[in-house]
Amino acid sequence: MSLSENMNLGETILDQYEKYLGEYAGADIYSDEEREIQLLGFPETIKNCLVLATFGVSKYDECEVILPVDDLYDECAEIFANSVFYALSNNIKIGRGVLIEGADNIVEGFSEKCGKTALYFTEAYPLPDEFAAVDSKCHIYMGFFVSKKEAEFIKVHGSEQFEDILEEKEADVIDLNRSSVIT
Repeated sequence: MSLSENMNLGETILDQYEKYLGEYAGADIYSDEEREIQLLGFPETIKNCLVLATFGVSKYDECEVILPVDDLYDECAEIFANSVFYALSNNIKIGRGVLIEGADNIVEGFSEKCGKTALYFTEAYPLPDEFAAVDSKCHIYMGFFVSKKEAEFIKVHGSEQFEDILEEKEADVIDLNRSSVIT
């Protein structure tokens, strides 16, 4: 992809975000040894929630990711950015069914506060299907936090069964303090 195509894709992604998520309130830069991304914060998209959205992941992978959170915003942003860098560094293609464990390795005591130990990626189902497709070059996924038991279930039974249970139990995956759907 040429530099001008990359810049045009960036503008298209921003347009997509603003069309479906509204105006972003701020942007924080995160970097590892090789890459730099931004996390944009959209406070008006979902009531009592902040939607964090990556900007710049599409330079390294054909996607961007959103993470709606209702609590612990700074901790969630730190875990989110580090999970994305982990996936990129380890050639893990971000997409439906990807699980990144180790939230407490990034933010000590995170799981004690909310009972969640990992970040799970899937389709951005709370938003219209059109939101997820940016040109043909980029797909937008959604992440949410899962408990240790949910992470173990995903590894054994797969994402399809896990998401069926979430739907069956009408779990609010944005609620950071929700009870695990796997007991």
